[in-house]
Amino acid sequence: MGSTLRLGKIAGIDVGIHYSLFLVLLFFSWSLARDFLPGLNASWSTPTYWAVGFLAALLLFVSVLVHELAHSVVARASGIEVGGITLFLLGGVSNLKAEAKGPRDEFVISAVGPAASLALAGLLFLAYRVIGGEAAPATPFGVVTVPLSVVEAVLLYLWFINLVLGIFNLLPAFPLDGGRILRAIIWAVTGNLSSATKVAAGSGQAMGILLILLGVWQVLQGNLVGGLWFALIGMFLNRSASTARREMKVQTSLRGFGVKDAMRLDPPTIDPDASVSSAVYGPLVQQGTLAVLVCEKGSLVGIISLSDIKGVPQHRWALATVRECMTRTPLWTLKPDDELAHGLEMLGEHSINQAPVLEEGRLVGLLSKADIAQFMRLNSKLDFRGGRFGLG
Repeated sequence: MGSTLRLGKIAGIDVGIHYSLFLVLLFFSWSLARDFLPGLNASWSTPTYWAVGFLAALLLFVSVLVHELAHSVVARASGIEVGGITLFLLGGVSNLKAEAKGPRDEFVISAVGPAASLALAGLLFLAYRVIGGEAAPATPFGVVTVPLSVVEAVLLYLWFINLVLGIFNLLPAFPLDGGRILRAIIWAVTGNLSSATKVAAGSGQAMGILLILLGVWQVLQGNLVGGLWFALIGMFLNRSASTARREMKVQTSLRGFGVKDAMRLDPPTIDPDASVSSAVYGPLVQQGTLAVLVCEKGSLVGIISLSDIKGVPQHRWALATVRECMTRTPLWTLKPDDELAHGLEMLGEHSINQAPVLEEGRLVGLLSKADIAQFMRLNSKLDFRGGRFGLG
C-alpha cells in the first residue's frame, strides 16, 4: 500500500501506517469527544474530552494491530511469508505474500484474528469490571448513575469496540475474516478453491451492497457521518470482493501453463556501455518494449527500464551510458518451467513489469505483464492446452 510510514518491527513483522490513518484518528477523536464521552462524565472540560477521545481512538488502532498480528504470526508459522502490516482508514491489512496452502491453513489464519479481538474484549471487560465495579454500565448503552473516570471510560469503549470488531469480522463476506472462513469451509468440502472463492466473493459483494444501501438510508435519516461510514465500508467490501473474483478467474485461466508458454523468446539486449539514447531509440522505441535486458560478454548484468531512464535528463541521453542508470543484478528472475500463475504473482508481489527467464543461468527469455495479458487474450480465443506458445 503506497503512502505508508514505516513504524518498525513487531515479532519480526514490519508495521506501517497509511497517511489516511491520521484522518480517521482525528475523526474518531472528534466523534468520541462530541457524542460518546459526555454521556459517561458530564463534568470534564472540552480539552479533556478531546484528549481522552484521542487516547481511546489511538488504542482502538492498537487493538486492530493486535488483530492483524494474530493473522500474520499464524500465517508465518504456516510457512507463508508476511510482507508486513499496514494500518489505514478502514482498519488494518496483513500483507501475506501467498495464499494459504490448503483449507485448514486458510481457516486457522482467518479465524485467529477475530479470536484475538474477542479475547482482547474479554480481558478489557474484566479489567473494566474490576476497576468500575458493578455500578458501572456493562455496555456504552447502559445508564450511567455515577460519572466514570478516564480509565473506566476508555476501558468501556475498548472492550465493546473489540467485541464489535471481532463479530463484524466474522460476517461471511469476503474479504472479511468470516468470508475467508466461509471460503475455507467450501474449499474443504468441494476441493475447489475457484468455486469457493466465487461463492465467498459473491457474499462479500452482496454484503457490500447492503451496507451501501444502509448508509444511504442513514444519510436520509439525518445521520450523515454514520451513513457515509457504512457506505464507505460497503464500497470497500464490494470492490475487494470483485477484485478477488477477477484474480481467481485469472489464476484459473493460467492453470496448467508455464512461463515458457508466454515468455518472449530472444528478447532484445543491449551492452552496458551503450548510450541511454541508443537504448531509447533502439529496442524501446522500435520494438515497443518497456525494458531492455543488459548483457555483457553473454552474461546478464542488469535491466534498463523506462523508470530508470526517467532519472536521466534528456539532454544527457547521448552521453550517459546504460551502465550508469540500469538496475543491476541480482534481479528477480523466473525459470521456463515455473507456473505462469507464479510468474504473474511474482511480478505483482515485487511491483515490477517484467522479469528475465533463465535456464541454468543462461538467458532464454523475458516475461512481462503485457506478455501474460496477450497470452490470456489469445488463450480465450484459441483455447490452448499446453504446448509451446511463446512470443517471438
